[in-house]
Amino acid sequence: MTGDRIKVLHLVLDMHIGGLQRWVADTAVMMHGEKFNVEVVCLNALGFFAEQLMGGGIKVTLLQKNQEHFDPLCPFRLARFLREHDIDILHAHTGAFLFGATAAALSRRSVSIYTEHGRFKTRAFIPQIEDRISGRLIDKIIAVSKELENYLIQNVGLPAHKIQTVINGIETKRYTHRPKPVRLLDEFGLSGSCRILGTVARLDEVKDQFSMIKAFQLVHEKYPDTRLFLVGDGSMRQMLSEYIGRNGLSSSVTITGSRKDIPEFLNLFDVFLLTSLSEGTSISLLEAMASGVPPVVTRVGGNVSIVEDRVDGMVVEPKAVEDMSKAIVHLLASDSTRRQFGERAMKKVREHFSLDKMTDTYAGIYLDLLRRKGRISPVHS
Repeated sequence: MTGDRIKVLHLVLDMHIGGLQRWVADTAVMMHGEKFNVEVVCLNALGFFAEQLMGGGIKVTLLQKNQEHFDPLCPFRLARFLREHDIDILHAHTGAFLFGATAAALSRRSVSIYTEHGRFKTRAFIPQIEDRISGRLIDKIIAVSKELENYLIQNVGLPAHKIQTVINGIETKRYTHRPKPVRLLDEFGLSGSCRILGTVARLDEVKDQFSMIKAFQLVHEKYPDTRLFLVGDGSMRQMLSEYIGRNGLSSSVTITGSRKDIPEFLNLFDVFLLTSLSEGTSISLLEAMASGVPPVVTRVGGNVSIVEDRVDGMVVEPKAVEDMSKAIVHLLASDSTRRQFGERAMKKVREHFSLDKMTDTYAGIYLDLLRRKGRISPVHS
């Protein structure tokens, strides 16, 4: 520990626009202060949130690993970095589990914690072995939903005594109900009466935007003035764009790419869609609900712990395209239902999913780990 501040390092692959990266950025800003000195190390690339953090005085370092194949020297370079910068706590995130756990053990000084933000399906044999090695080396493992905690124990084989669930939180002051932004209505040529569906997510197989678009096609037959916005980018963009073109949807479905004005986009939506095949605790879902937008989500992962079906949103089975369309129509058909669901969703997020509450929990975990390792006295707070 340097002075009175505990030095925390978040280890990620990159800080491009995404839910995990936004979580790290928001958490770093919230915790950086009198008690904690927070910095970030990226293994692959920097990105938008790295620039944002550095502009606010938080250090971000690119410690690039070999991009072509597994880099056995990366943990040694990272361990040296931990020693040279007197890092008290290394906090690794999805994608950096093995490197983080190994480097912390090699450093012989840093307490280690890992947060798993979500998984799609059972991984190949070698990555599972890597996970189990990492699980032995790491001091603490955090899952962002109870469903994910159970998966890590039962399917991945991580040690149950090290795992704890901490539900994600968001900066609720940034997301609230506002009128539809005129700037975005003008940008996309939308009328104020147009019904707008939308999602904010990377364009990836696990998010299953194909089912979302197919459900939208059914909705569009009933409500021709409805538009769908996919806010984000990713590996499936080309395939999704081709599907949209082949099915004559180019005038009603828009892929925006990555955007920096997410709060405004959420205010544009009448209904938020999340059709994932797997999910942890979705930051985008929490942000939409905090913005007063009623969601339609799939019954996977942390979604069912956030959304109460027919109370503050609608819950359907994955890939159930017809049910998705019926749930969307249920919300579009009644302004009062949408408003009631949106108000309940907003109230729930403010009461149970705030960034303040989440960071307080992580601060307690950090201090407990340091006490147990004898790095601080039992009375330190």
